[in-house]
Amino acid sequence: MFVADTRLRPNGRAGDLVQTAGAYKAYFADKAEAWEGIAYMKSRAVAGNLERATEFLHELQHVDWLRYGQSMRSRQELGRMRARLEREQGARNPLKAGVGGYYDIDFALMYLRLREAGVFYKVLNTPERIDVIEHMGSLSREDADFLRDAATFYRALDHGQRISAGHAEGSLPAAQSQLEVLTNLVKRWTPERLHEQPLDATLHQIRTRTREFFDRVFGGG
Repeated sequence: MFVADTRLRPNGRAGDLVQTAGAYKAYFADKAEAWEGIAYMKSRAVAGNLERATEFLHELQHVDWLRYGQSMRSRQELGRMRARLEREQGARNPLKAGVGGYYDIDFALMYLRLREAGVFYKVLNTPERIDVIEHMGSLSREDADFLRDAATFYRALDHGQRISAGHAEGSLPAAQSQLEVLTNLVKRWTPERLHEQPLDATLHQIRTRTREFFDRVFGGG
């Protein structure tokens, strides 16, 4: 079952619930905020004429690229959005929103994609997104390899917590017994090269290097 947030339609609650493809394109070309465009960049067709819906989303993402990618506005807009998430959520959810968290990877990939071309992803698998951007020449082999490891590590942490605790936590468990369970689960889904240190040390190393990469992409310190 999919839950639809109708507030994400053009003009939010003030907009018509059902709108034409032309109305969507006009809104995103002239009025939409950057976060709205980014939300629709992650949209996928789930019902109705899937072929036509996918084609429409491709067209809509091209509008996003023209407005935010081609004009280079995406760097500033995405940088501001990432900083806001870090301020508002970083303390309680460091694994995703904190310094060097998963959002650093996600936002950097979105920017590199928008900067170079209006690439439409039919899947949201992060390693595959990294592959596309590497092949475009926007990532070095070293950075691409690291990002694949980092993304896999963060996803393994998320899955491991959901299995061991029943829900995702924003940080590593404090109890040693819970940390050991999580460590064993993470090892099942990550390459052996990430098992050489304790889980918290590996996380610290990945967070540090992820933020270094993010700062290089967005021109930080």
